[in-house]
Amino acid sequence: MKIQFAMDTLTTEQALEWASQAAPHVDILELGTPLIKSAGLSAVTAVKKAHPDKTVFADMKTMDAGELEADIAFKAGADLVTILGTADDSTIVGAVQAARAHSKGIVVDLIGVRDKAARAREVVKLGAEFVEMHAGLDEQAQEGYSLDGLLEAGRTAQVPFSVAGGVKDSSIGAVKDAGAQIAVAGGFIYSANDVGSAAKKLREAIA
Repeated sequence: MKIQFAMDTLTTEQALEWASQAAPHVDILELGTPLIKSAGLSAVTAVKKAHPDKTVFADMKTMDAGELEADIAFKAGADLVTILGTADDSTIVGAVQAARAHSKGIVVDLIGVRDKAARAREVVKLGAEFVEMHAGLDEQAQEGYSLDGLLEAGRTAQVPFSVAGGVKDSSIGAVKDAGAQIAVAGGFIYSANDVGSAAKKLREAIA
């Protein structure tokens, strides 16, 4: 299972600092939506230039104009781009067309989708590389939240999936056991006193 580091910051400089520390222990460097909105796609270009051996994930969360938005992200250096699962099928199909033109991939983010397993099967048929079983920061902050629903959706869908929703060293084993191809961790890594050590701890937890 691969590890994806979701860098939720507002500056390219911070993202580059975090990426340099975490890179030895993670496979995918994700530029969070707030970072892309704040710094622009130049942040994608900067991270890819600094880490050409890593998969760079642009969390665009596109809802419309899928082909256009995916195209500009791929041109900026992204290897993977997200489209929202609540988007129209035509938006996803357009984004997939852009991905194929660049030999890159589209990930469909299922944040806010009620029946994640059913939608996951639909979008993979449309050409998505994999789906992200995702609970956002607002949902995670609610009382009683747990990863269990995301893990069950992944097991039920029977398609390639990642899990994002508060993954940490104590839960990454369950993510692996559920069959996820990728575990997405953000706050556990970047909120640590030592970003590199936190990323290493995740790697060791699944080794």
